[in-house]
Amino acid sequence: TVGITLANQLLYVQSRIGMLDTFMFGFLIWALVAFFSTWRPPQKHLKHSTLLRFSGALLGLTMGCKWFGVIAWAACIFLFLSARFTSSRLKADSPQNFNSGYLAKEISWWEFCLSLGFLPLAFYFVTFIPYLFIADSTPHSPLEWWDLQFKMYDLQLRVVSSHPYTSYWPGWPFMIRPIWYAFEPELGDPSSVRGVLLLGNPFVMWLGLLAVAACFVDGFKKPNKQGYIIGFLYFAFYFCWGLIPRKISFYYYYYPAGMILSFALAYVFFQWSGPGNLLFRRYRWWFLGVAICFFIYFFPILSGLKIHSTDYRMWMWFPSWI
Repeated sequence: TVGITLANQLLYVQSRIGMLDTFMFGFLIWALVAFFSTWRPPQKHLKHSTLLRFSGALLGLTMGCKWFGVIAWAACIFLFLSARFTSSRLKADSPQNFNSGYLAKEISWWEFCLSLGFLPLAFYFVTFIPYLFIADSTPHSPLEWWDLQFKMYDLQLRVVSSHPYTSYWPGWPFMIRPIWYAFEPELGDPSSVRGVLLLGNPFVMWLGLLAVAACFVDGFKKPNKQGYIIGFLYFAFYFCWGLIPRKISFYYYYYPAGMILSFALAYVFFQWSGPGNLLFRRYRWWFLGVAICFFIYFFPILSGLKIHSTDYRMWMWFPSWI
């Protein structure tokens, strides 16, 4: 998973840009780690309730970075409720209860309301505290927080101006319209340029879609629902943009969903690389090697290296990438 994620290209480019998406996803991934840790056997020094509270706090910080965190929050609530409902109907030793039995044993409804209800909202509010201490002519009140939510929502709806790199969610998985973060001539050398293109690794992005489909199929066939969870998170993080009422959007909105593809690919290789499938176990290293080669190939236009002003076209596989 780590190797595929590092070769994804999205992580590399976004981590070097001071955009809120980078911090949002950092909080989000650790929130998910803590959340899904409550589905495993309890640890000796770490209670499930502590993990769930930690997850709720991080979800609040995720929303404080970007409202996309609401999607992750809703996804966790849905998965918790569906797992709790499933575990209540199955015997504790049922193989189908592998991923949800501990929720029924360890997490009370009070703990659920505290961890996934109150704490996310509380920590989301905490992110506004610095605003309340801004020294200006108008004093700020904690009650102003409520009005700010409506103002921010209204401002989101007002963003209607066009942009040359506008793209829409149906085309994001196929990378129809990536976005140039920078493309400037080199100072003192007009024949050279430096550019930074947010473009996913084609080898990972496109084959990752097949892996997500395999996760869904595997998730419905096997008692272990890990494949279903991966597919569900991708579905939630991607298709939510079909419902979000924002009139202008960009390829970097696909960042959270695109990162889930690494988990989908790793899951497929893990599930299909059993003792009786030695050949497929070798394929995973070939896959990682090819993904790294793609990353190295695109690196000059991911990192802003100096290139000739016309050489950038060698990386432009499609006219819409320019």
